[in-house]
Amino acid sequence: MLSSTMMSRVDGKPAISGDPRMRLLGRVFDSFRRIALERFVQKHPPSRQVSPAPGELVAAYEELLPASLLELWRRKGLGLYGALPLTLIDPRVWQPVLDRWIVSPPDAVRRIPIALTPFGTLLYYRNVTPTDEDVVCIDPVSKETSVLAWSLDDFFNKNLCQQDLLAEIVNPSLVRSARKECGPLAPGEIYEVNQILFSMQMLQIVKVDALDAHRRLRDAVDAPKPVEEAPTTVADSLPGTHRSLFADVATTPGLSGLYLASHSDWHRLLALQPDGQYRLLFWRIHYQTFERIDVRGYRGAYRVSRNAEGDETVALDIVLHADSSGSDANDERLVVMHSGETTLLLREDALGNMATAIGGRDVMGDSEYYFRRVSFEDAFVDEPYDGRVAPPLADLPRVLQALIPAEPLRPTIMHVAEPNLDDEEEGEGTVMCTLDLGEDDGLRFNMPLYSPNETGRELIGWIWKMAPHACQVGIKYQRGEDGAIKHGPAVGDVLTTRSPDA
Repeated sequence: MLSSTMMSRVDGKPAISGDPRMRLLGRVFDSFRRIALERFVQKHPPSRQVSPAPGELVAAYEELLPASLLELWRRKGLGLYGALPLTLIDPRVWQPVLDRWIVSPPDAVRRIPIALTPFGTLLYYRNVTPTDEDVVCIDPVSKETSVLAWSLDDFFNKNLCQQDLLAEIVNPSLVRSARKECGPLAPGEIYEVNQILFSMQMLQIVKVDALDAHRRLRDAVDAPKPVEEAPTTVADSLPGTHRSLFADVATTPGLSGLYLASHSDWHRLLALQPDGQYRLLFWRIHYQTFERIDVRGYRGAYRVSRNAEGDETVALDIVLHADSSGSDANDERLVVMHSGETTLLLREDALGNMATAIGGRDVMGDSEYYFRRVSFEDAFVDEPYDGRVAPPLADLPRVLQALIPAEPLRPTIMHVAEPNLDDEEEGEGTVMCTLDLGEDDGLRFNMPLYSPNETGRELIGWIWKMAPHACQVGIKYQRGEDGAIKHGPAVGDVLTTRSPDA
């Protein structure tokens, strides 16, 4: 029996002393206990990218945010939740954004950003008095704010879980249109609607970086004037203080030289020097002021070798530092690709995504997935956001070729689950279907699937659950006025990984 000096009970849960065994018991107890925001989690399950928040983040907000939200951070984490999806955000990253939207005197009630809707509406928490709190939103498009709930727990467990209340926060039909047009969101992304076309009753939606969109929309309120020149060459695109660091890097017949990666207004320049040392620079070019901002750099050794398939590879020794983004290490391992006079360095961790894009649409995938070889004097041009046209299959690295089927995959629907009526909105929903192909056959998580043109069907969905030979895909459906499903999947429907528009 445990000694009473080691353990007591407070509010029905163990109160843990300094004994390591008791701390372990407390963690086990905590993992099985229902959390305060359980209803929200059940209605909007966390995505696979969500993992428990670091202890220092939770500790930093212990006196500022309700215990229920901190518990959700600790037990589940930050990131995308549910099919909406709602994004739980790191307040430290988003506080400067909110402070630009709402400028307050130092003694004002503190506003803490906590979440983001799929269209970029920023939600924040206020502890108005010792007994009063609310959850408020600001729409970066309309620039309007409104109080959504007078209790954080009610907001998560009620407003986000009742369809009528949820529809007041996020337009469900617009979410469906966005997902159909652009696919599911990745962490850090939102959907952006072209407001000019929308006012003309035409819908155009794209996926954009959430932070960049807020900065851009806020800048549009009082547009800043240019403070630097728009870049015309690779050389003058760099922050001025860093140009000399790359000016002496010569292009040689081997891999030594400069490689540029651009994705929206983010840029990365990699210099591979003949002595086995590399330099890697990250920076943004503000789209209005042309300022070179968010600059950070790395340097160290690199190694050239070959993988098991015989492809030439480059490994960078990247050591992250205090102001690093965790994604900075994504460039650690690169695979070399030569096609004609073009040399690309492909991010090894993105090969699966590139294979999906090549097999489905004949493009290389997001332009952040690869570096292209450049010289200082080359014109500074925008790389296509969704990636350049893919080269011939024979020019791709063998490791990438192996991920692309010779012919598009054509899975058949073997089982259609019963639709979840609670998730239907205005007669539309998503139903889970089991396929006769799986991960071992070449399907990948989040891979889009379409109806082949010759079937006359217009089904579209994304792989949601992985299995060796029977993945599950979420397929859209619609009901007619009589309540019967008119446009939905059926057993025997054939799908393909090839986009009908490719």
